[in-house]
Amino acid sequence: MDARSAALDRLLVHARRFPDLPLGGPDVSQLDARDAAFARAIELAAVRRWTTITACIRPHLSKGWHLLEKPIQAALVGGSAQILFMSVPPHAAVDGSVEWVKRALRPGAAAFVNAVLRKIVDNIAEQVPSGAPEVLDRKRRDLIPLASGAAIRLKSPVFSEEHATRLAEQTSIGRELLLQWIAQFGWDDAVTCALHTLVEPPIVVTPSGDAPSDDGMRPHTNAGFAVWTGAHEAMLQWLAADPTGARRVQDSTSAESVASAARHLFQEPSLIVDLCAGRGTKTRQLAALYPNATVLATDPDPVRFASLSELASSHANIRALDPEALLREAAGRTDLLVLDVPCSNTGVLARRAEARYRFAKKRLDSVLAKQRDIADPAIGLLRAGGLLVYTTCSIESAENTRQAKRLAKVHDLSLILDRLILPVGVPGDGPEVYADGGFHALLVKHAGGALRAASTQENPR
Repeated sequence: MDARSAALDRLLVHARRFPDLPLGGPDVSQLDARDAAFARAIELAAVRRWTTITACIRPHLSKGWHLLEKPIQAALVGGSAQILFMSVPPHAAVDGSVEWVKRALRPGAAAFVNAVLRKIVDNIAEQVPSGAPEVLDRKRRDLIPLASGAAIRLKSPVFSEEHATRLAEQTSIGRELLLQWIAQFGWDDAVTCALHTLVEPPIVVTPSGDAPSDDGMRPHTNAGFAVWTGAHEAMLQWLAADPTGARRVQDSTSAESVASAARHLFQEPSLIVDLCAGRGTKTRQLAALYPNATVLATDPDPVRFASLSELASSHANIRALDPEALLREAAGRTDLLVLDVPCSNTGVLARRAEARYRFAKKRLDSVLAKQRDIADPAIGLLRAGGLLVYTTCSIESAENTRQAKRLAKVHDLSLILDRLILPVGVPGDGPEVYADGGFHALLVKHAGGALRAASTQENPR
């Protein structure tokens, strides 16, 4: 087993599942640390730019992409990812893909893969620097935008003449999702959201006021946050050195939903529930904000629940309970309920590369049903006057404002705030401006003196 083979084995799984790409990564158990990192890098580059890569390959095929055998698709995508988006000698990328497809399929397929990949290499003209006028020309069909803000110019155009399809191919997102964004936000914001998905997301940490002595942080444009620039081990030590748990790896948009609730409460809650807690990022935030409150956290996924149990063992005010036990214990007693419900992840596609091709209206209906199945029974946890934080990492109105308004109507809640945050940062921007997209709404079960007055809509930026 070598790094390229491990990556291509994984890409074969993706080729068979596309567009429903699974979580996880290549099997690197037989590789040393350097080769393991290389295998993961190949897979990530391929997944992030799958649609761009296939658009570059199609002109060199004599039949439709969907008619190719899956191992051939995997070899072509993996080889092209190295050629176009990684600092890999082209001959090494071609040779590695050719040797793999011989073993994975048959020797006769190798000549075809070799010929197509060499055409990919030959079609590269030059790299255009960031800020060059042609990079900003959205009508160009021969440019591949890069995360750095630069672009690859091809000798012959490969992308569609139709504007939306071309942008979807160049930014490697689904055309249906892009059309949804155009309908919701208009063309300019849709372009920004699409370009944002190309950005390599930084590690954002908080709080930023206690930077380590080795200058391992870079200030973020959002107050209280920083971009981690030091070594990974140093970051883990910095996080572990805080007994309160206030130090977190957390994007500013993720943190804003809980912070917004804190600004609308007159008094500290005594019982808090984080019902879809995942691995506990917001749970840590809640425990740090309200050290005298009990924070009950749960998640139906066994692996995530195990992480919550480990978190609870080191925080006196956090308890991890299975969903049924939590519902029994907290029913009608919860002061602050956080529902970070499953969603389409369209606000965090820069981080969730495997989610960028899944969006479809039929699939969205399934997501909406799951959100309702979680949120509706959860309302019974709130006491009179209790505050609900409904939040997603989606930017789709059907998952966000419409769901919040439905909850308010069906359960006789008062919607006191809803806020959409579009993602910030495009190729060429510094990491200090990066922010995920997302949404949060605040609803109260009984509008009384426990809440401060708020407008029903905040600035969507």
